[in-house]
Amino acid sequence: MKLKNVQTLLAAVFLAMFVSGCMSLNGILFGNPSMDPASWAPPVPGMTIARGSSAFRPLQMGDTVQITLRAGAVEPMDVVDVVDAYGNVTLPHLGEFKVGQLTTSEAEKAVADAYVESGYFTSLNVTIVSPNMQQTPEIFVTGEVANKGNFPYRDGITLWQAIVGAGDVTPYASNKVKLVRNGVATEYDIRKIKRNVSENPVLMPGDMIEVLSSFF
Repeated sequence: MKLKNVQTLLAAVFLAMFVSGCMSLNGILFGNPSMDPASWAPPVPGMTIARGSSAFRPLQMGDTVQITLRAGAVEPMDVVDVVDAYGNVTLPHLGEFKVGQLTTSEAEKAVADAYVESGYFTSLNVTIVSPNMQQTPEIFVTGEVANKGNFPYRDGITLWQAIVGAGDVTPYASNKVKLVRNGVATEYDIRKIKRNVSENPVLMPGDMIEVLSSFF
């Protein structure tokens, strides 16, 4: 009798485990409202997690920056400049210095480190302020698209999304798209973008996209 009771108990346990496993599998295959797909779905290759706020966007071409250098008892020095097409500003003694694609805090550290490593200061406090950071960031789409112009930047927006947002390509468009960022142009192929998500870059504020004509 005892052996029969143990066998019955084991059978009930195995049955419960089997049913539980089936329910979990059904939840994955057919959808289960109680499951968060992010907990099991693999990440999409080439996609970047979007930041929650554009307040921390990097510096870009056209941004006006005020750079304040403070070193000990020396009177602070203020430098006002505009980020050029190559992402550079001009600093005393250092000359052209790249701050494009850096946040203000990253640029502050980079400038301070550069001055210290060059031997001009043993320690330096750098503050960078840009009034442009308070403006709504934009991207610019031109070339063979239905609606050319400036469009509000959205965190995580991709090259193809920007083209579609500009009304999609015209019948005269080629498969070539030029992306200009801080004065550097990179060419992409629309066919590859559609086939492979890793070929579809995430845009940055200030990017310029040009869909090239099939006549060139």
